[in-house]
Amino acid sequence: MFSTGHLIWIGISAALIIGGFIACRVLRPPLERVLRVCLWLGVVSEVVKVFSVSRMLPIVEPGIHAGKNGAEIVYNATGEYTPYLEMRHLPLELCSLMIVLIIIVLLVRDETWRKRLLSLMYITGTIGGTLGIFLAYVATEYATTAELFASPRVWQCFLYHAMVVTLGLYLGFREGSGVSIRSLGSTLTLLIGLDLPSFYLNSVFAQPVYVDRSPVGLVYPMNLFSSYLNPIGLVLKEKWQWIAYLGVRLVIAVTLISFLLCLPSAFRKTRPREENPT
Repeated sequence: MFSTGHLIWIGISAALIIGGFIACRVLRPPLERVLRVCLWLGVVSEVVKVFSVSRMLPIVEPGIHAGKNGAEIVYNATGEYTPYLEMRHLPLELCSLMIVLIIIVLLVRDETWRKRLLSLMYITGTIGGTLGIFLAYVATEYATTAELFASPRVWQCFLYHAMVVTLGLYLGFREGSGVSIRSLGSTLTLLIGLDLPSFYLNSVFAQPVYVDRSPVGLVYPMNLFSSYLNPIGLVLKEKWQWIAYLGVRLVIAVTLISFLLCLPSAFRKTRPREENPT
């Protein structure tokens, strides 16, 4: 399931996360400083990603060609080129949205909403970042370990997700975070609010094939938030199977989020400390 290079990157990411979390616990940096540093790192990461995956493609125009089997559609190059970024690289996944959440938190001054957003970032950072490391599709695009480590895109992917997980852990376990099981309702509400648009966006960005004005298949399916396709590769042919998958997905999410929200409180009880102003 995992290539040698992918396993090595998982180990590197784990080491960075552990080291970063320990550094945060020892140095206890202010919240604002950590958020600003992560914001700049996130912006640099997104720029590296865009320049790594975007391609210059020729602009073409459709035309009709008379072939042996009748008229055929052909595409003729106009001589012009344009940069193109594939839809799967759009910053619409939870980990990419962390940059937007950081900006909002830095701008919001209402403490109630700030705590709600920080709790959400703790969950999305730890869960989303970890899944991003273990399910990194970029690791499957290279034949050898050497190619994997020579790609700036791979470095960007794993280093960014390691940072996201570290930030999530810092937010959840910092002194005075206030993260607890009482945040479950607001966290789930915000997550569902982020998740629901993915059902529509997956359809908008997909490229369907039509026969007699009816869709018969997809050439390029989107899968934001894994809301259409499950990450373990189960083939779901019926609508009820997909609905069942969504139900299982919800149960797993609620269970895991509840567990993560309980962890900081349990940790603080075992190691009580004086709260730091943030």
